[in-house]
Amino acid sequence: MAVVVQQVCNSCGNPALPDGKFCLFCGDVLTESPQRAPQIADLSNPKPASEAVTPEPPEYAGFWLRVWAGTVDVTLEALAALLLTAIADFAMRLIGPRYGLSRITASYVTGVAFILVLTIGAWLYCAFTESSNWRATIGKRAVGLQVVTASGGKLTFGQASVRHFMKFLSLFTAAVGFMMAGWTKRRQALHDMPSDCVVIRVPPQGFSILRR
Repeated sequence: MAVVVQQVCNSCGNPALPDGKFCLFCGDVLTESPQRAPQIADLSNPKPASEAVTPEPPEYAGFWLRVWAGTVDVTLEALAALLLTAIADFAMRLIGPRYGLSRITASYVTGVAFILVLTIGAWLYCAFTESSNWRATIGKRAVGLQVVTASGGKLTFGQASVRHFMKFLSLFTAAVGFMMAGWTKRRQALHDMPSDCVVIRVPPQGFSILRR
């Protein structure tokens, strides 16, 4: 009779899904990338000694750096949405009476427009910037962060979109999903895990004043 052994995470000891690639509790990688043949140094050739240096692992971004970056981004998103809806509100004040729109109706439409502009604008802003060559929003770029795949590559627009919308799940878990970036091994928040991406530290670009 075959015995099934349940896979557990080596870092936290919690049970893992049989087809999972990372631990849902601590974010650690459960399976290594495909088998690599061990590299054996050739003692007759002095060159491999310098070429076989293993690159340093990336420095993952901590919770508070991500809070600073998120604060900058949310502020920019809110200001842009306010500006656009203020313009729309001003236009409705001018043309609304011509079509029989009351001031209360115009205010209601303006409020709905603000929510739509903020929601759609935030998605496009995050998805386009994080899948661009910057690999970061303005806030992340300011504090020296980038969002990359687990292998260090650039996110696609689809991956960045999934990451953005999963932030609502991180929010609806009483923000515990965001706080997971403080204790998971690769500093992954809950919304980082579906796309298996990580936030790493890089030299800040431009106007950064927030350095740890």
